[in-house]
Amino acid sequence: MLRTVMAQRRSAAAALDYVAALSPGTKANCWSLAESAGHEGQYRMQALLSSYRWDWTELRAALPALAVAWIPDPAGDLIGPGIAIDETAQLKHGDATACVAPQHAGITGKVENCVTTVFSAYVTASGQAWADFGVYMPERWARDLPRRRAAGIPDDLEFATKPQLAMNQLGRLTAAGLPARWAAFDEVYGRSEELRKQAAKAGLAYAAIVPCDYMVTMPSGTAIRADHAVKDAVFERRSCGNGSKGPRYSDWAMTATAIKGQCLLIRRLISRPGQLTFYLCWAPPGRPATMTYFITIAGRRWPVEETFKTGKDVLGWDQTQARSWDGICRHTALAALAQLRAAAIRNALTGSIALPAAPGGTGHDGCVTGGDDHISDADLQIPLGDSPVPARSGQPCPPGIAPIKLSIAETARLAGLARQYAAGLITRARLAFALRWSLRRRRHQAAARWHHYSARFLAASG
Repeated sequence: MLRTVMAQRRSAAAALDYVAALSPGTKANCWSLAESAGHEGQYRMQALLSSYRWDWTELRAALPALAVAWIPDPAGDLIGPGIAIDETAQLKHGDATACVAPQHAGITGKVENCVTTVFSAYVTASGQAWADFGVYMPERWARDLPRRRAAGIPDDLEFATKPQLAMNQLGRLTAAGLPARWAAFDEVYGRSEELRKQAAKAGLAYAAIVPCDYMVTMPSGTAIRADHAVKDAVFERRSCGNGSKGPRYSDWAMTATAIKGQCLLIRRLISRPGQLTFYLCWAPPGRPATMTYFITIAGRRWPVEETFKTGKDVLGWDQTQARSWDGICRHTALAALAQLRAAAIRNALTGSIALPAAPGGTGHDGCVTGGDDHISDADLQIPLGDSPVPARSGQPCPPGIAPIKLSIAETARLAGLARQYAAGLITRARLAFALRWSLRRRRHQAAARWHHYSARFLAASG
């Protein structure tokens, strides 16, 4: 695929190395990535983000098809695949990076000097990954042509609000044939009537967070604030899906609005009853416009936050030192490809993985006891994991519980170890040692998850 985007074979090879090197433990700057990839210098990685001839928008345009191919949609899922849109920030120190400005950063909850990027994640019941993105250009940058040119921002790029960036992405994704059936938006985007109308026109059911003072027209024709609907609401305790610690229970209520097929959904936290979230929800004809349906869509907005965690904590997306417009966008497109690659590896695995023999037997074991002669093929097996969860509170955790399923983070980490082993950079003993620790962590996580689930069930029934 990269050969269709890159003008030269060396560019595609460097891009493959870049994507593979984006992994836990490797800083996502050109020097560290080049070292991890086995390059003798940082120049090829730097050129990939700057002087090599390739159009990052072509790689971005290829992401939706890859997402559909690599993130399966399990049969029988209530809502099917969808799109979750949100933004995240890269914190910066100086003022030379393209589009950097003091602006609100969700990662800290306050105004920071940062670059903000709007992402659209493709979400199914089996996983999620970035399928489109757009860097937000603040108005101060839009008005400053010399500064824009110094940062490589195209002269014809016009200012767009964050909801407009989301609309552009939604348009590209639907035009690309992404088989999405719903969309979920955070408050910045949910309050945009134009974005909601675009989703409805595309036949997408939606769950859009709106502020508490958003005016909603009721079936009687009366317009009220969203939070004024609470006094007549009848709440039910339901889960919007499972998280790492079990079912995510909240108290939910739903009331119709004046728009056919639309309703106002209200979420009340069990632990903090005064904390309410309001969603405008809509479903096209033929879809079940039920509370269960809309609660499930609302719960599927959270995976876009998981993509941010993966992008930053696993792939180091926010660690880039690129400053130019093209450099930032190229890095983000490659990070999106790396995220899809990790999801593809995990979803393609169907049984325990046996790693092949490494060439030469080179490497140094450090403090690992035992040599390669003591390592059998069984020591290099990686179980995929399929640990059970309790059906109710009070169930005892099974002794010797199986490990949890490989996460995207662990998949990326093990893929990095496999590359080092195949290159002869670590020995069988070192690899087996790392795999034992991986298995130990995943079994501990399985036991912890069991107890978290049990606690959630108990809290929900109280």
